[in-house]
Amino acid sequence: MDWNYYIGFTTYLFALTNPIGVLPLFLSYTEGIKKAERLHILNITVLTVVAILCVSLLLGTHILNFFSISVDDFRIAGGLLLLFIAFNMFQARRGRTVHTPEEDKEAKEERESIAITPLATPMLIGPGEMTVLITYSNDASGWKAMGLLLLGCLIVAVLVYVVLRMADPIGRKLGTTGINVTTRLMALIVAAIAVNFIITGIKNSFGIGV
Repeated sequence: MDWNYYIGFTTYLFALTNPIGVLPLFLSYTEGIKKAERLHILNITVLTVVAILCVSLLLGTHILNFFSISVDDFRIAGGLLLLFIAFNMFQARRGRTVHTPEEDKEAKEERESIAITPLATPMLIGPGEMTVLITYSNDASGWKAMGLLLLGCLIVAVLVYVVLRMADPIGRKLGTTGINVTTRLMALIVAAIAVNFIITGIKNSFGIGV
């Protein structure tokens, strides 16, 4: 069993969700509300993240088969999308493919709704994360491998909870500059995943190196 493979999966997924980069948005949307209400929003957010991660991992391959999309086609398309996301992360911002100003305005008007959107999805879990999950799901051989991937998803969800639970002290400690630097470091990992997906998809599609 290659533990580095599963540790790498967990690391990639955490880098892509990038909860530290979501801190400013979380603090902005929960500003001025009671601690109990903020915790309630956080709980809903993390439960939604867990649900999306598990569904994407378990059903992703079946969805591709339903639409007659090959995994290698998905790898290439997903890799291009991940590169675009990484580019936005390098600029320490989230692109419009992740959330829109209209969604931000609606979320501020209905505070509890931000737990599901835009916080859980698409800010934390979006197309990029689903690409990683579906690709790894297809490569998993047997229920033991799938179980370890699910464990990785749960670890990421716990880390997301811890980071957002400690949003105030982390935000004060890092500041805007620290958050931006961390986001750019995460972007390097995301870009590396994207390049790997694209190269692997091209090799498999054209039978290179087989």
